[in-house]
Amino acid sequence: MKQRLMRRLSGDDVLRYGSVMFVASIATHILNYLYQVTMGRMLGPEEYGIFGALFAIFYMSSVVSQTLTTSTTSFISRLKAGGESTGAFISGALRRSGMLGIAVSASVLIASGTIAELLRVPLEDVRMLALILLLTFLLPVPWGVLRGMKRFMAVGSLNIISAGAKLVIGVVLVWLGYGVTGALASTALGLLLALIAGILLISPHMGGSSKRFSFSAFYSYSLPVLVAMLCFSVPANLDVVLAKYFFSAKEAGLYASASVLGKISFFFPSAIYAVMFPMIAEAHAKGENTTGLLLRCLKYASALSGGVVLLYWLFPGVVVTVFGSSYAAALPLLLPYSITMLLFSTSAIILNYHLAIRNMRYVLLFSGFTLLEVLLLLLFHETPLQMVQVMLAANLALSATSLVYTLRGRHGQEGA
Repeated sequence: MKQRLMRRLSGDDVLRYGSVMFVASIATHILNYLYQVTMGRMLGPEEYGIFGALFAIFYMSSVVSQTLTTSTTSFISRLKAGGESTGAFISGALRRSGMLGIAVSASVLIASGTIAELLRVPLEDVRMLALILLLTFLLPVPWGVLRGMKRFMAVGSLNIISAGAKLVIGVVLVWLGYGVTGALASTALGLLLALIAGILLISPHMGGSSKRFSFSAFYSYSLPVLVAMLCFSVPANLDVVLAKYFFSAKEAGLYASASVLGKISFFFPSAIYAVMFPMIAEAHAKGENTTGLLLRCLKYASALSGGVVLLYWLFPGVVVTVFGSSYAAALPLLLPYSITMLLFSTSAIILNYHLAIRNMRYVLLFSGFTLLEVLLLLLFHETPLQMVQVMLAANLALSATSLVYTLRGRHGQEGA
């Protein structure tokens, strides 16, 4: 049995690399969820509602940093496939991402008063969010370079460093009485440590070429990727912000707790598409067929997400067990929310696949469903459960349409 498993791992790059990333992702997600749960317990529903809303804005605002990660991975994979030097590209990407981060952070600081008033949150918490955003625009380059080079152990280690530091520092700062500001500050410090480690890891690949890299192709590729990442990020986070806006502080905190646990069925398969993207991009650059690889990734991702949904179906009281009895009213939200995230994880795999093979037509399809979901949430939000039901229906339609579009079209057979 053990020998058969080892042969299977050695013969399947998705399983081999995916296993490394899955273990690292499990460790990272455990640390992240310990962080969320601990903050929920220490802050209480009212303050946790504030924290959840700002954290959701952080996720949505970091869509540009996700774009940079994806674009960096794609270009590193193609440079690697062609045997070209990466030094000029990495140095240029670091300079540009840093300038962009400064611009975004400064914009948030300028608008901090308006944001604080709109969401009814303290001004200092919004300012701390601006610092977090600056760091999230610097990290994509090290992460993207390491992913493109298939150094998945290093990528996983950076994630663990960030999540572990965030948890430990967050507990200390909140315990010392810094509240939501302390919780957010711990995120900034965790990102800073990962950034330092990441730059050290990629520094050997930053030299070796005096030739300047033309970023025109990078920009033209990044624009549709930006649209895709925006549409990817908004459905996974906007609902928490809307819950904070439409509902009471306590209801928003309850919704945030269901969201934190429900998203496990979405984050579990993230190791699969993190591994899949550079493999698909490199294979497509060489003119190889990629459809079989996509199907394997969908199978593995569905198994991971389905296991989480099954757990919540069998043990729905996990919300109370994890967050405490004050969150009992969130019980009816958990199972439908986790199913929603299972469906969204399927669409995420397919989105990453089309970005890897540079089929931007799918981005238009994905964008249309995102706009539809946002519109429906703005129209139908009388109760937290109704919001979840709207998301479930929208993501069921998106995943079904995406599967039909992709498998009938056989886009993996298109040439580079």
